[in-house]
Amino acid sequence: MEKQEPAMKVGYVVPMSVATVNGGVRTQASFTIQHIKEFGVEPVLLSPWEEIKPVSLDLVHVFGASVENSEIIPKIQDLNIPVVLSPVFYSNRKASTIRNFIHLEKFLFRFGSGIRSDFSIKASLCNRVNLLLPNTSEEANLIMEGFEVPKPKIEIVPNGVEKRFSEATKDAFVKEYGIEDFVLFTGQASAPRKNVIQLLRVAPDLDVPVVIIGSFGKDAYSKECLSLAKKATNVTLIPTLDHHAEMLASAYAASKVFVLPSQYETPGIAALEAALTGSQIVITERGGTKDYFDDYAEYINPESSESLLKGIQNALSKPASDLKEMILYKFTWDKVAQKTATQYQRLLK
Repeated sequence: MEKQEPAMKVGYVVPMSVATVNGGVRTQASFTIQHIKEFGVEPVLLSPWEEIKPVSLDLVHVFGASVENSEIIPKIQDLNIPVVLSPVFYSNRKASTIRNFIHLEKFLFRFGSGIRSDFSIKASLCNRVNLLLPNTSEEANLIMEGFEVPKPKIEIVPNGVEKRFSEATKDAFVKEYGIEDFVLFTGQASAPRKNVIQLLRVAPDLDVPVVIIGSFGKDAYSKECLSLAKKATNVTLIPTLDHHAEMLASAYAASKVFVLPSQYETPGIAALEAALTGSQIVITERGGTKDYFDDYAEYINPESSESLLKGIQNALSKPASDLKEMILYKFTWDKVAQKTATQYQRLLK
């Protein structure tokens, strides 16, 4: 699809929580909006303080099949505006388990139960919108089989990465901290889903430094992580760095291995960023990560310390690969925006 003058107006809705959590939803939405202008789309950022006028919008793209968005999607559809939804959903539960749980909830609802689960809310939103754009094949399958959404309503549009990381150098980080060729984690270190505790458990068995960039809280999980880090002699803790900071990109470039031992990732934007700097990738096997890293990464079982340790050791001995070139070819934000705009056009035909 060639770049063209703005031909359609698209409204964008994100959960209010992105104002406080600089995570994957915020990154995905902001960079999609930034690059979508190149492909015949005029983005309109929708605010809860402003009335939505149906005559001014061709469609609305909502990020997150969340409780926060459960009221606005029906209201938009009441205005006869088509809705595209990026669900940003994954669960380690089987699709059949999710489906059976929702069926049971519907049965109990007949007898006066007013309680709705998170699964039920997400399923309702996914079934009522016009088009769903999940980020991975595993996410798509969960939605199709667990939420019983018809396959024609689903098109996979991947997450993306900024090209600038491919030009990062290790100099700033090595100058500041004096270490290189280490094992690196960056992200929400205090979030149990990110499973940093597993990395800290295996750190003493590694012959290289381990660097964790991410802040911890005062909760029990964080305290246990900090205790493990203190006992290990090869762990360096660095508070969260701004996503646009040169030091973050330099940390990626200075590392030998980047690891995301999470319970699941779809696919872990930080891993894409690290791969663009040449770092080897060790990542959870859950969530659709193989869609992005193919045979280039080491995939680990997040429940197994042995699996994580073996994955890191394998990655430390790996030679350079073509992963960087593959990601630049398939997963930069301009490519993601182009795929997204193509789906908008398909929907409006």
